[in-house]
Amino acid sequence: MMDMVFFPFSHVDHDQCRTLTAVFPHFQYLPLAAQLPENHPMTPWVEKGVVTPVFMPGKRLGQLESQVAAWLNWAELHKGNRRNLKALLKAGPYFSEVGGTFAIQSELRARIRQGACSDNQNPASVDPMLFLKIAQLTDAHNETIDADLAGLEKKQAALFSDLKGELYPEKTLPRAADGPSRDPGAAMTRERIFAWAACAGEEKIFAGHRPLVLITTSSAVFEYLAAISTRAINALDIDCIKVHEDGCARKLEWQNHFLGMLEKIVTDQYPKDQGPLEKDLVEAMDGCRLLARIQVGVFSGPDLERHTGLPGKKVVVCRVTVKA
Repeated sequence: MMDMVFFPFSHVDHDQCRTLTAVFPHFQYLPLAAQLPENHPMTPWVEKGVVTPVFMPGKRLGQLESQVAAWLNWAELHKGNRRNLKALLKAGPYFSEVGGTFAIQSELRARIRQGACSDNQNPASVDPMLFLKIAQLTDAHNETIDADLAGLEKKQAALFSDLKGELYPEKTLPRAADGPSRDPGAAMTRERIFAWAACAGEEKIFAGHRPLVLITTSSAVFEYLAAISTRAINALDIDCIKVHEDGCARKLEWQNHFLGMLEKIVTDQYPKDQGPLEKDLVEAMDGCRLLARIQVGVFSGPDLERHTGLPGKKVVVCRVTVKA
């Protein structure tokens, strides 16, 4: 058995929820809350036993909410003040974007091996849970903006269709309405991972003795870990495969078969002479049309923990995305 944990986000939108529950029959999730509201995308899946939220104790949550309120009050008070903004960025690099590009992965790995990286062990002096909570609020705000823009695009498409006299205006909808275009993990990737790792450690997520798989929907997070690892193994890479939709009788069977493959990767028990794992995963052939992109990376290196805050010298990450 394995422990699977969604990371490095505490906010989950409907697209992420659909993606995760399409591939995994169970996983843990850190919501930074004492309970989930009824309208939360994960709530139905918690009731079904698919999602196990790791809730915060009341005292810690009260401290966090007080910190968030103080931070938001400060931000509102200094909104538009360029001098205070410059002072904040100079004093707190934690809130600055990490530079660089993943195209120079080999150079980054070489610098890490040589010990030339000057990063501190912890990229922030503020409470990592406060940062993760602010990121959660930001992600939720961006989701609302994206939903409003998608709705506006649909209205524009319908309006132009009416003006042109088209009978089937739904065919003119923009591709942006088909799925998420924003990757929240692309913003302050390293800081997000570090903050999440600190919070997960505080909530004892890493305390178990079973193998751990970190699952994510973020390409930026996956690529960052590959870039800072001295060894990155692409253990599984499926560009497009049909998976079973929610309500399909064969969904759980397929998911358990996939977990069996994943467990062999985690425990390093898959015979190397049998060829790539992709050939053993059968796609849905019963009319289900949900398409998945699945990639499993095994990242290791002596400095991995120092650069991510994640425990151990080996990290297994499964990145998934789906579209209808």
